[in-house]
Amino acid sequence: MKRFKSAISVAAALFFAGFASAQAPDSGLQTFAGVRTFVGAPYVPRCEHLQADIAILGAPFDEGTWGWPGERYGPRDIREASQDYKQADLKNGFYYFDSDTYVLKGKRWADCGDVEVAPTVPSLTNQNITDGIKKIRAQKAFPVLIGGDHSITFPAILALQDLPSIMIVHFDAHLDTWTSYPGNIDHSSPIRRSAALPNVKKIVQIGMRGLANDTEASENAKKLGTQVITTEAIRRKGVEWAIAQIPSAAAIYVTVDVDVMDPSVTPGTGTYEPGGLRFEEVDQMLIALTNKGKIVGFDVVEVNPLRDPSGRTAQVASRLIIDFLGAIFH
Repeated sequence: MKRFKSAISVAAALFFAGFASAQAPDSGLQTFAGVRTFVGAPYVPRCEHLQADIAILGAPFDEGTWGWPGERYGPRDIREASQDYKQADLKNGFYYFDSDTYVLKGKRWADCGDVEVAPTVPSLTNQNITDGIKKIRAQKAFPVLIGGDHSITFPAILALQDLPSIMIVHFDAHLDTWTSYPGNIDHSSPIRRSAALPNVKKIVQIGMRGLANDTEASENAKKLGTQVITTEAIRRKGVEWAIAQIPSAAAIYVTVDVDVMDPSVTPGTGTYEPGGLRFEEVDQMLIALTNKGKIVGFDVVEVNPLRDPSGRTAQVASRLIIDFLGAIFH
């Protein structure tokens, strides 16, 4: 009799275990489980042996900040936030309910992890960023750099020296054209530094506003010949007008500082300036950029989780990355 009851118990356990297994969601959809890569992409350390169309590279660096530190935790926070968009199989793409369309279907992803950071030796960290982007491009993958403070943009653009002509489109509250101390690497001057590169032929700056830019930055921008589209002008004339001001180019590199958006949208950043753009305005302009020329890479920078316990800044950043990639590969 005991053996009979035991057999029934085992059978019942197996039945309910099988039922639970059949009803459980795919583990790939569990946002709380697994190693934190961007949208659950395969982890390919140091970008070695990539077999991917899209490669994510983190730059956890904030030694170039003038104010609030904490951007070194940006890549980690963006990856964490992206788990809400994690798919059981990334090759299925992402579904947009309103338009009833999929984007990035069939695309292969890789997350290369973070570049090696050499604390207190920013020149070495910068070199690692340049080398990482070069390695991604050499393997025919599209580079997405997540930061990190805005100084990481300059070494990323250095990795594009094989391209004879590029246009930089820069989203930011600040011009980032200040004059730094000789040999200093900081987040106040990546645009001024990039403008000096021989293959950078045009720079368009979008979202500058308010009291965030002084006469030094403004005069430097004029000397460099950058095209500036302020947030105030966008408010007066509209997003469609702003898009029409952006010229076409053979190759375009895009850099997005999350402080281009209003602090109510992206509070997790180091330098607040009220009156910024909305998420949908930046998103619309990024998507429209794909009609201006070939996008050769982009970065999203200045996410500072220490100033945003809600996590919404990183959430916005991860969504911008997916939307922009969806338009690039459409």
